[in-house]
Amino acid sequence: MKFMKMHGVSCLAALGLAVGLTAALAAAGSAQSVSGRAYGAYVNTPIASLEQSPLAVLPYVAPSDGGMATASADALSAGGGALSSEFLNSTTSGAIGATVTTAQSTATVADISILSGLITAQEVIAVVASGRDGTSAWSNSTGSTFENLVVNGVAVTTGDAAVAPNTRISLPGVGYVVLNEVSRTGDGVSSSGITVNMIHVVLQTVTGGECTLLGCTPGVLTTTGDIIVGSASSRVN
Repeated sequence: MKFMKMHGVSCLAALGLAVGLTAALAAAGSAQSVSGRAYGAYVNTPIASLEQSPLAVLPYVAPSDGGMATASADALSAGGGALSSEFLNSTTSGAIGATVTTAQSTATVADISILSGLITAQEVIAVVASGRDGTSAWSNSTGSTFENLVVNGVAVTTGDAAVAPNTRISLPGVGYVVLNEVSRTGDGVSSSGITVNMIHVVLQTVTGGECTLLGCTPGVLTTTGDIIVGSASSRVN
């Protein structure tokens, strides 16, 4: 896929996602549906909240037809330094063709700061695609990258680079972050789906626990919220 500059950052050309959706492969089975979703950021913390934004959800797609949804925002922020970003773009598309069924989603987020700079990145791009022909179904996240990602003062990537799926980094006193968080669904024959969250911060705190003359009772580690940046999902059935 080719990239283009927009608002000073690179993002996938939305129209490019539709190219090749009906390319001939093998004889298709009785595919029934495709679905896709993409959003730039989500925040659910004790001090701030932000619904999935900007959100693009694939509309109903009929056989031998296609659909596309896009959404963008110049900037988003959540209070208390939870999250800020200067540009976000979300795109999802899909088609049920005579020979192949496909769905694709992309989320691009630029100039990101999470938890007052604890995590920063110049750009994050989440890319997923799912397909099905007459013999198999598949999904991948090829093209998902980070640009100049820094976590807790440590450079994770320099320039554009991929990070291994489900890379977990501890954030002392805060919780942890999962980079390039990937989850899959489907049987690989009649269905396949994938969701990628490029940055998923999980906030944790210790609750309970006390010390007496008889000793100390440990507290319980409790999840108190999460922050997601760059989420894309696709699925074919």
